[in-house]
This record gives sequence, structure tokens and C-alpha cells, in this order.
Amino acid sequence: MTLQELLLSRQNWSETETIYMVQPWSCSAEVLVSSESPDTADPVFRAGTRYDYFLEGFIARDFLDDIGAPGADVSEAACERLIRYAVNDA
Repeated sequence: MTLQELLLSRQNWSETETIYMVQPWSCSAEVLVSSESPDTADPVFRAGTRYDYFLEGFIARDFLDDIGAPGADVSEAACERLIRYAVNDA
């Protein structure tokens, strides 16, 4: 699943879910969602793939809601704004 695909289901996320993503971060990068709250921002390895900590799910959801990104369609521009937020401000 890509980040952009994952963001379409953000209204269904619990408050404890965390997003991890394969580098380099992009809207089409592969993501993993964990329901376990991380103790650190250490990467997660699944099936030989490294997923780096991206954001807590509730932070990503709130950011997209705040910029007015509709739940049924997350544009690439909104997805890229979220990535810039994660890199520069989170």
C-alpha cells in the first residue's frame, strides 16, 4: 500500500496507529501501519524491508483535515504537503 492510498482510509485509524514508510518518502512509497505505539523512532523491518518512522496516524489525519483535504480523495499535492510537514515541522 502506498502513502497516498493509506491516507484515503484515515477516518478509520485509531488514535494509537503509527505510520512507517520506505525511503525515499513520496506519495507512492510503500507504507506500514502499526497499532503499537513506538518507544523510539527506530525503523521497523518486515519481510526484509526497512520502514522508517513517518508520523503518528492522528497527527497525519489532523494535518490533512486542517488543510481541507477531503477524505474520499487525497490529492498528490496534499500528500506532498504532509511529507514536507513530517520532514520539516513534526
